[in-house]
Amino acid sequence: MKHFLLLIFVVGLCACNDEPEKNVRKDGFTPVLNNKEDSLYHDVMEGHDIGMAKIGTLRKQLNRVTHELDSMNKLTGKNIDQHRKQALIDLQEDLSYADHAMFTWMQEFDIDSAKSDRSRRLEYLESEKNKVQRVKENILNSLQRADSLFGK
Repeated sequence: MKHFLLLIFVVGLCACNDEPEKNVRKDGFTPVLNNKEDSLYHDVMEGHDIGMAKIGTLRKQLNRVTHELDSMNKLTGKNIDQHRKQALIDLQEDLSYADHAMFTWMQEFDIDSAKSDRSRRLEYLESEKNKVQRVKENILNSLQRADSLFGK
């Protein structure tokens, strides 16, 4: 009888574990990192997710910069703070580049690249991890510069 109750208990536990995992991404990726490929893919997607989470803020700041530059361009000569104007132009370039870099990276990223060749797959994911890290840093750094220029 004890064995029968134990069996029912174990079966019940297994049945409860059939619920879908809450941490599964839409692309089927799970946070369980079983090997180097999983870890690299996780790092690539994490960089993407962090960068994309800031794209809305980046675009708001880009609009803010553009609006302020437009306003400055309507002023005449001596009323313009040339240092601020140059800072805004530089920031506009950085924000635009960061936005473009993210979407270019996303278009070029091939989730299935070299799946049949493990060593090439690892090289590809390592390369993509480095690329998306730079993209993420561009986004975060340009937003930090915007915060410095405009205040939070």
